[in-house]
Amino acid sequence: MDDGQIPRHDEFRKSLRTRHGVVIALANISPTVSIGIGLGFLAAVAGTSLPAAFLLAALPILAVSGGYARLAARDPNCGTAYVWVRRALGPWTGYLTGWTAVATNIMFLSYAGQLTGQFTLQLAHEARLFSAESTLAVTLTGLLWTGLIVVGAVRGVKGATAVQSVLLGLSAVVVLTVVVTAFARGDAAPVQPSWFSPLAFPDPLTLLGATVLAAYMFWGWESAFSVVEENAEARSSGRAGLIAIVVTLVLFLIGATGFLHALTPGQLADPLAGITELSRTFYGTGGAIAATTAMLAATVACMQSSVIAGSRLTLAMGRDGVLGPGWARLHPTRNTPVTSTLRTAGIAVALSLAGLGVGELSEVVLAVVNSVGILVSLMYGIGGWACAVTFRHELRGGRLRDILAVGVLPALGGTTLLLLGGLVAHQQWTSVDHMALDPENGRFLTALPLGTVLLGVPAALWTRYRRRAAYFTRPAPPLAPASASRPAPPSPPAPLPAHPSPSAPLPAHPSPSAPPSTSSTPPPGVSA
Repeated sequence: MDDGQIPRHDEFRKSLRTRHGVVIALANISPTVSIGIGLGFLAAVAGTSLPAAFLLAALPILAVSGGYARLAARDPNCGTAYVWVRRALGPWTGYLTGWTAVATNIMFLSYAGQLTGQFTLQLAHEARLFSAESTLAVTLTGLLWTGLIVVGAVRGVKGATAVQSVLLGLSAVVVLTVVVTAFARGDAAPVQPSWFSPLAFPDPLTLLGATVLAAYMFWGWESAFSVVEENAEARSSGRAGLIAIVVTLVLFLIGATGFLHALTPGQLADPLAGITELSRTFYGTGGAIAATTAMLAATVACMQSSVIAGSRLTLAMGRDGVLGPGWARLHPTRNTPVTSTLRTAGIAVALSLAGLGVGELSEVVLAVVNSVGILVSLMYGIGGWACAVTFRHELRGGRLRDILAVGVLPALGGTTLLLLGGLVAHQQWTSVDHMALDPENGRFLTALPLGTVLLGVPAALWTRYRRRAAYFTRPAPPLAPASASRPAPPSPPAPLPAHPSPSAPLPAHPSPSAPPSTSSTPPPGVSA
């Protein structure tokens, strides 16, 4: 569909290109924030093997992303893994995948709103404009940013990605400037080939632990697939996801190498010795202001991407009768998921406000975000296996390239991520001998994400037997033909009725960080 054509009010405009998906994915991954305030936490585990950890972590991520690319080309649905897992592994697993993605997205938005407030007030303090550090001031400032982000998302993806491009560009320029300066002025250690070698890890447990943390810093690449129904070409999301992962890997390698060259292991492992302090060392107060501005810009872009991706997932759930039909409503002129956007952001805002009155709630939200790696590994791992199961019948007698792309590699990548998630759960649980309501308590950090998934079980039962959502009762629609690239279909799938009659046919489908101040809790990568 041409950009100038006016679509129906129940379908997306098919006007996005690969570059829009790249921006959305990079904003959600937010590599500059991970470099700015996350490398220290990884360095505490990996030591001088930081680059090797990123190289190892990228392998299962790339394997699973290849499976997502093929699924998006054959079944372009903005529900992504929530829809694809249902087809392969059944509606119960698919629902819990969607439930987990929605829950983590809302928790992250609540947390990121606080983070934007902290960065904003820190920037004002660095610039000597005013100083305000109260929780209320942080929360209200974050709510203002959330409102602006929601307005941008409702107005349209193209406009949002234009803003994100500026914000990402600003943060990248600042971070890369600091890294280049670190290369030029640093003298802590010469660049060594052993930094990139998996054999340099002192033991297998350290290698696995570092790979786990590094893998979670790629979290968010799958948001490129959330706009698959808005792409002019069905394969744009696959290309965008791959490009975003590769760009992120390159940035991580450059950043890790520069910091290892400029900082001693003790300095790098200090969570407070992030990009702001390094910029202050090189460029004084002006450098600290620029670094804080970069972190704020990248976090705002990340929130915008999370709102875009999350609203499209809940829209897909509304279409399927899993959520109320209002969630599937599009804006009458801009054709954006206005209801899903407002409701998703509204729940996140309510969570932030509730945290003001119930201090323990804020601790729970922070703990969920810091332990989200277990949930991320679970969702990515299941997504990888969903691809292998979906295309299992097409692999017989197929080309070796196809067998690897949609069968062997997604299954291996998914299995690896599931095992890594299990390793994290085991390490966190055995790191302490008691449970405590504390975002640093290992047992709490393990029980919380698993509890998030278990809470989806009664919700699934209610949706299946009370709402009688067709998502649970109808067979999956057929996949689009496995032919070459083709334009995205002209319209989205018809909504599934919430109370289907047993004999009605299924409509054919046309074609998932820590604050900058004093917190010592390791960030998951500031991405949703």
